[in-house]
Amino acid sequence: MSADRVKRPSRFPAGLGARLILGSVTAIGAVAAVTAAAALPWPGVSTPPVALDVTPAPAETVLACDGPLLALGRDPQNAQALTVAAPSTVTSGNDQGDAPASDALAQPTVEGEAAASRFVQLPDGKEPVSAAAASSVSVSDVDLSGFAASACRAPQMESWIVGGDTETGTTGILLVANPGDVDATVQITVYGVSGPTTPPGAEAVAIPPRTQVALPIAGLAGGEASPVLRITATGAPVRATLQSSLIRTLDPGGIDLQSAVRPATTQIIPGLRVVGAAATTEGATTIVRLLSEQDAAVTITVSEAGSGGAPAREPETVQAVAGSPLEVDLGGLVAGDYTVTVQSDAPVVAAVWQTTGFGKGADFAWHTAAPAVAQRTLFAVPKGSDAALSIANPSDETVTVTIARVDGTPKDIVIPAGETVTRPLTPRTVYIVDPGGAAVHAAVGFASPSAVASFALWPDAARPRPVVVYP
Repeated sequence: MSADRVKRPSRFPAGLGARLILGSVTAIGAVAAVTAAAALPWPGVSTPPVALDVTPAPAETVLACDGPLLALGRDPQNAQALTVAAPSTVTSGNDQGDAPASDALAQPTVEGEAAASRFVQLPDGKEPVSAAAASSVSVSDVDLSGFAASACRAPQMESWIVGGDTETGTTGILLVANPGDVDATVQITVYGVSGPTTPPGAEAVAIPPRTQVALPIAGLAGGEASPVLRITATGAPVRATLQSSLIRTLDPGGIDLQSAVRPATTQIIPGLRVVGAAATTEGATTIVRLLSEQDAAVTITVSEAGSGGAPAREPETVQAVAGSPLEVDLGGLVAGDYTVTVQSDAPVVAAVWQTTGFGKGADFAWHTAAPAVAQRTLFAVPKGSDAALSIANPSDETVTVTIARVDGTPKDIVIPAGETVTRPLTPRTVYIVDPGGAAVHAAVGFASPSAVASFALWPDAARPRPVVVYP
């Protein structure tokens, strides 16, 4: 046998080992590449959801008015009885020059004849027909004296009333109207020094269809000097208004009808017209009341019409405590027209209380925040003296607003940036105002030494705003 070792055949084909090594290196490189790629930002690929701006088809417009002025405690046999103190005068119309259909709302909690009105305007086929109505009342009795005016409004599911008190000499009556044909139930929340509470019996107040219920706020917010009320409806929307009256010693000090407001981080209150003894009397003649449901820093600015938006007093910043109403005295303002702006880092509700003085024959009013109006809107001016329209332009650009009677020639009003312009109005007339797409804030006001009242303009209820639909 040969001394050489016998060579056994290899178990791997020739060249296979090199290929295994090469494959391993390639795999390791691929893993490293994938790992590195995962650590790098990947290009974003997304498809935005399809969104459509859809304008709802026009439907009937329903407006509820406040009705006659009510008196509490005139019946010596029943101190809690509500009676009619004075009838109201209503002005109404539509943009076709006609009057919308109207009927009366039942008022079962009031003794005697009580006729709050509702107006119903149907569209013209597929075209909306705008309608507007407003009422006013004047009284001069030993227990009630003054002037009040309010716009008839569409009902809402949530309403905030920033006003009233329960101190001696003051009377507040909450009017809750259901102008629709479906039962409504409301819950009334009172915000006071201890925060929000729901008084017994206010958890579920039934408001039948085509009915207005009157509730004295002394039974809702007893003991609260500066309450704020939230009215939340289920079943059907409602219209909420606060009727207030005041007696100082033995002299009546005014009446008012105050509409609801909505929360917002910026509230603009135009149409504050200081007249009468309020311009020279010492004392709190102009007060802002506000509420936030969160702790918030709130800045209050007062600017005079015609001043180019310059502050009439130093802007004041106050700290609002969540759920607790806050009042701020605006100090003495000279005779003139003003706009009050309330800005906050959280949504607030706000209104301004103003009196013409503290003597016999004085009157007062609550001026409510005016929402932005950008499109053509109809409004009615009820009976009253010294009626005027105040339009505030909070933007940084000059805007042109067109105003006209329904049957009249349009007139342009140029409003510089940050300015407020006031123009006289004819009572018992229906107007059209068109900001041309610019957002303005406006109010109709009446101001004389013995009669002051104001109500804010709201967007036209007959012209629904587009809604975003996601198919």
